[in-house]
Amino acid sequence: WARLNKMLLNLLKTVELVFHRPNINKDLLPAPIPDIKRVTSAKLLGVHFSSELRFTDHVSSVVSMCNQRLYLLTQLRRQGLSASARENVFQAIIVNRLMYALPVFYGSLSEKDKALINSIFIKAQRWKILINKCSDLETLADNAELRLFRQTLSNLHCLNHLYTPKQHVPGAMELRKRGHNFVLPTIKYDFNRRTLIARVRFYFRSLIGRLV
Repeated sequence: WARLNKMLLNLLKTVELVFHRPNINKDLLPAPIPDIKRVTSAKLLGVHFSSELRFTDHVSSVVSMCNQRLYLLTQLRRQGLSASARENVFQAIIVNRLMYALPVFYGSLSEKDKALINSIFIKAQRWKILINKCSDLETLADNAELRLFRQTLSNLHCLNHLYTPKQHVPGAMELRKRGHNFVLPTIKYDFNRRTLIARVRFYFRSLIGRLV
């Protein structure tokens, strides 16, 4: 692909990441690509991906960064920064960092990962940084996924082709309106249900008013 598009590939900055199930036999993995290092996790566009599609490393990195920024806010509070200003700064440097690419990995988070992120909000309230607003990870993820799903409803969106519209059968019984007119996927494994495209189709199919 790089050669066809006349791009130089820097092998020193290139790694190979093979996604697989946790209990897969290592003999089933493809042979390594010559001159390219194979890794079990890699950072792509600010998100840490692991070979098993777990985001524990990403959550640990983000929470560590947010804890450092919480400490900065405590110093600003001691310097006399007002409560409303503290919440604005909290939204800008912490909430926005937590929400970055949140719809991508939220469905794959474990309960331990979610609790670790929610500890940021608990700590912010305990340290009197977050006073009037009561936020949590689930609310942020719900709003972010709904906003993204609205955008993907446009035919011009790059993810729209992943949806399969229902075919209208002439003379068929008119059923109640749903939040969208896409076919719900047949899912065999719970892992596939947690992916973004499958999750939003199941979750938002009844939210008619919120999709207007």
